[in-house]
Amino acid sequence: MRVLFLVQYPRQAPSPRYRVYQLVPWLENAGLQCDVEPLIGESDYATARSSGKYLGKSRMLAAGLARRLSTLLRSRKYDLVYVLKGAFPYGPPVIEQLLRASNVPIIFDFDDAIHIHKKSVSHRFLDYLKSTRRVGQVAALANRVVVPNEYLANFAREFNPAVTVVPEAENTQRLVPRRPHKNGSPIVIGWVGSSSTAKYLTLIEDALRTICDRFSNVTLRVIGGRFEAEGIRTELVDWKFEREVQQFHDLDIGIMPLPLEEWSKGKSGCKLRQYMAAGVPGVGTAIGYNLELVDHGRTGFLATTQGEWIECLSKLIEDAELRNTIATAARLDVEQRFAINVIGPQLEAAIRETVDEFETARKTRRAAA
Repeated sequence: MRVLFLVQYPRQAPSPRYRVYQLVPWLENAGLQCDVEPLIGESDYATARSSGKYLGKSRMLAAGLARRLSTLLRSRKYDLVYVLKGAFPYGPPVIEQLLRASNVPIIFDFDDAIHIHKKSVSHRFLDYLKSTRRVGQVAALANRVVVPNEYLANFAREFNPAVTVVPEAENTQRLVPRRPHKNGSPIVIGWVGSSSTAKYLTLIEDALRTICDRFSNVTLRVIGGRFEAEGIRTELVDWKFEREVQQFHDLDIGIMPLPLEEWSKGKSGCKLRQYMAAGVPGVGTAIGYNLELVDHGRTGFLATTQGEWIECLSKLIEDAELRNTIATAARLDVEQRFAINVIGPQLEAAIRETVDEFETARKTRRAAA
């Protein structure tokens, strides 16, 4: 069985890495031949994620669209085309419409609430070319929709009855637990993300300021984004895929603040799950999938108010044994629920079922003709 994955970015980007790239080796071992084609290649990724540079971005998108159109000519040699977030992010879903017309089954996967408009930090001009309606349009065109949580599944079911929930996987062979925590040492509270999401640290700015005032041995380390505020001891560190595991191991506590709004309900707890896998006790906002991901007090902490954030962080700062206990339970939970050998079979089943249903329907149509 041959499967073509159409993704928007190379493996450096979290969405295609977690939803596709890291699962491809498992799928190929299970008998699927997988080809992955990003719209933007590795050499252009840094430019694509930077602010401005619209002329260069326009050229990249034009080249990417040309590649997508050439892909249509080869699509029939595949048993299924798997589209992550959209074959092309701007304008109407022309590529998906042409794929549907070519009589190849399609799976549409979206792992974020992209049906809710959010202003882009690095693509503000191109935002005007995006339509939130295209998510429902592609979902209706697809033979199946695959999403990582029930919130997104409920939205997808408005357009397509064939919806399968496949949670995000974690590479537990790569992201291994850090060494046990010790009392008395400096405490690093870490946040990992990008320039577009660092703004959410302002949501708990008062809590972080109180923590830094209360505990002189605490530093906030911001990895992959920029955030600085008076009264909060902060280190800014560039995120590097090659150093990602060590960057997690250098943290004592991980945080994932989110705004209390509808968009947050579509998130799939990537940061929290990474902390859990790396043996770093996490604290996240009590909203959406975080409520399913974290067993409050056992595999991590959930907070809403500034007071709750202060309370949860203080408990972890003051008690190394508590950090170790939560880290151990969280790591085991990730191994049991999110390891690649757990999620891989779920994605394989969705792919094979979609192809089987498509072939059955085609044979039925031929018999009736």
